[in-house]
Amino acid sequence: MKNNKKNKINPKYVLAALSLLCIAGIGLSLFRGFSMPAAGTIVNSLMAPMQEGINSFGNFTAGIVQRKHKTTQLQNENEELNNEVDKLQAKLTAMENNLSDYEDLLDLLALSEKYPSYDMTGARIIGKDAGNWYDTFTINKGSVDGIKKDMNVVAGNGLVGIVTQVNANSAVVRSIIDDASNVSGMISKNRDICIVNGDLTLMDSGLLDVELITKGSTVVKGDEVVTSYISDKYLPGLLIGYISDVTENDTELTLSAKLTPTVDFQHLSNVLVIKQLKEDMKETGSASETVASDTQSTSETQSDTADSTDSSEEGE
Repeated sequence: MKNNKKNKINPKYVLAALSLLCIAGIGLSLFRGFSMPAAGTIVNSLMAPMQEGINSFGNFTAGIVQRKHKTTQLQNENEELNNEVDKLQAKLTAMENNLSDYEDLLDLLALSEKYPSYDMTGARIIGKDAGNWYDTFTINKGSVDGIKKDMNVVAGNGLVGIVTQVNANSAVVRSIIDDASNVSGMISKNRDICIVNGDLTLMDSGLLDVELITKGSTVVKGDEVVTSYISDKYLPGLLIGYISDVTENDTELTLSAKLTPTVDFQHLSNVLVIKQLKEDMKETGSASETVASDTQSTSETQSDTADSTDSSEEGE
């Protein structure tokens, strides 16, 4: 260990020797014309490897900083683009909703023109029971808007249901697909009476149960069914749907059938509430004749004069 310390050259001596060498070279160059590398050249030659390493390290460090800055910049730009996409998506969704509402309102306008004798008011659905079907739902109109219990509700192309509960600013509607619903119906072409029931077992298939059709009825698939004149709560002539299947049971005195409702009970958003009540119509004998003339247009199969005569006689 002591020998190593003795053999080690002091850096000060090395620096002094290099300085003397440089001075000697400069002197010889000036006084004798002797050509010798300048002191700066010698120092540069000695420092060049170190400088090269320092420069490489500096360039490497600068590259890392630059790449990090570029990455941060790209991340910020990407975040801004994502925010812009979210805003555009929200605007697109809002436009689609507005378009859907506009189409619904056009359908409701056409429906109101289909029944000109009825006073109607529009309402938006603001709540519903769990599930895919609008069997029971809440609308944003209530007693302050003139809504009363047992008022009929329509949408799309026909009957939706009936108001069962009224609050100040909202009301509950039970649709005809609900298991507790039963509507007195009528086959449009021959005026045979029937009962249209909601059925939980048929709800997923989008069908209603029809029973108590007269045994000798000429009802067939595709026949139109509307609300009858003998219903206690439903106004006459409102389109319910179309017969999809007829079943004849030898042990029964009546026929049964399945009915496809005209309303899409999976996609409801706006409805019309008819502000007349059936009990009010019972007090005015002339009302049934007016309704009969309005609802004749709902049947696509009534074309002969005999049916028109039956309609006028029943109104009398």
